[in-house]
Amino acid sequence: MKHGFKSRASFFYIASCMKRAITTLLLLVSIFSSVSAQKLSEESQISLLTISPGSELWSFAGHTAIRVMDPRLDIDVNFNYGVFDFRKENFYFKFLRGTLPYEIGAYNFRQETPYWIKEDRIVTQQVLNLSLEQRQKMFDFLMNNYQPENREYRYLFFYDNCSTRVRDVLEEVVGDSLKFSTTLNADSTFRDWIKIYSQKSKNDWSEFGMDLLIGIPSDEVTNSYRAMYIPDNLMHAFDSAQVYKDGRWRPLVSRKYDLNSTSKLPESLPVKPFTLFSILFLGLLYMSYMESQKGKWFILIDKILFTITGICGILFFLLWFFTDHGVTSWNLNILWAIPILFPMALFLKRQESQPFLKRLFFVQMILAAFLLIGFKFLPQTFNTAIIPIVGIVLMRSYLIWKRKS
Repeated sequence: MKHGFKSRASFFYIASCMKRAITTLLLLVSIFSSVSAQKLSEESQISLLTISPGSELWSFAGHTAIRVMDPRLDIDVNFNYGVFDFRKENFYFKFLRGTLPYEIGAYNFRQETPYWIKEDRIVTQQVLNLSLEQRQKMFDFLMNNYQPENREYRYLFFYDNCSTRVRDVLEEVVGDSLKFSTTLNADSTFRDWIKIYSQKSKNDWSEFGMDLLIGIPSDEVTNSYRAMYIPDNLMHAFDSAQVYKDGRWRPLVSRKYDLNSTSKLPESLPVKPFTLFSILFLGLLYMSYMESQKGKWFILIDKILFTITGICGILFFLLWFFTDHGVTSWNLNILWAIPILFPMALFLKRQESQPFLKRLFFVQMILAAFLLIGFKFLPQTFNTAIIPIVGIVLMRSYLIWKRKS
């Protein structure tokens, strides 16, 4: 799924995009002019392209595109629904709020596909077993969708993305002549699929980050239809789908093959989240023991700790109530990160009783304990790496409450 970038690659990415955009513009001009005069020929093909996961966060689950090829008309173009415009007004604000419009893009196959191959991502092509009439209808739909006034749509990560849009286009074109399996990939949740593809790319930190930010809606079972939000799942759904053609049901995919191969294996970071936070927990446990032995209080540690958890809580709160992502609401991670801890933790003092802070940290202690006790029973699935984090919050909240009592 194409929906992000990193600063170190932005220059090269933009340069590459400019080059592809110029080439694509010339191609599309020729396509539009030819289509106005001709229809797709019998030699035309429409294919699903599935691009394997990449190393960057935004590509952890892969990407999807539709290839339209007609050698007689010299047409070979990829359509994909994973494009957004950096030039949009209030781009970053809209991106964070989940209101940034995405749009369909059209690129020269010979220009775009090498870009994925250069990233060592496997590109799999499935030629669709569609009649000429269906191919023409699909091409017309895509070309109309590519018109400036029709390009944009409201992107929703689980429900309406670059993968589900391709499924929807095919359903719009083929209608009742298309049947998907109702049992394929039907038993996993949205969060399960994130975990599966994070583990495939050996990106434990992206899995941890996503688990922190998404709430209870992510733990809904997808069913076979909604599981197609993952590009590989869409590819497998196409493999098992059937289309009614020439008076009988036939496989939707007539041919399937990889356009390239790669020997590159994903590499994981040397330190996993659970390991890092467990070491931190043991370190703070030892520090707490030394405090009790020497009658000291390393108050700066608590100010830093609860400032960080308070900021996390504010982030969870804002994503829950002030964004339109649809999957960040009802996030129970807020139980170990009360938003008001920032800035209140900065007002901690050694000698004063501070009754409000005493009650605040008592509440935080109870909520953290509740989360640990209900870890396996609450309606949200939590990343195991938060166990040592919650343990730290519980331990230090208890010690602050005890000191203020």
